[in-house]
Amino acid sequence: MRNKNIIIGVDPGLNNTGWGVIESFNNKEKYLSHGVIKTNSSDILGYRLCMIFDNLIDLIKKFEPNHVAVEKIFSNTNPDSTLKLGKARGVIFLVAAKNNIKISEYSPNTVKKNLVGYGHASKLQMIEMISRIYPGVNLADSDDSADALAVATCHSMQSQSKITEKLKKL
Repeated sequence: MRNKNIIIGVDPGLNNTGWGVIESFNNKEKYLSHGVIKTNSSDILGYRLCMIFDNLIDLIKKFEPNHVAVEKIFSNTNPDSTLKLGKARGVIFLVAAKNNIKISEYSPNTVKKNLVGYGHASKLQMIEMISRIYPGVNLADSDDSADALAVATCHSMQSQSKITEKLKKL
């Protein structure tokens, strides 16, 4: 049974799937961990998807999240890339469903607006904001894990906002 409010954010990708784990409580977020699941582009697609699946299962077992937050797909100019991204996202949804974990999706603009206040913020602005929210966390290793922490934080903020709205109605 999950007693804490743990959120795992995921930035899907076939080559690099970023992940970030936070704990949300009393309108505050606490950093727990982040990283990237990397697959080799020379490996067959099924093997790469299985690597993402297995690594996500390990993260679920380790952190026992209550929620998975995922960045929504945006249209690529390359249909093949969009399909591959969709397959990686499908694995994420499968892992959440198999573990009975709620999943929410957020567009990149929604994540940026929640964290920076501007829906078209740059990647650098996002990383700077994540660094302010989680001081001391080294995000130099990957934009993908920074994006994953951003989507997890966005979910926390959105959830807190919905709770506040419900309390106001009481």
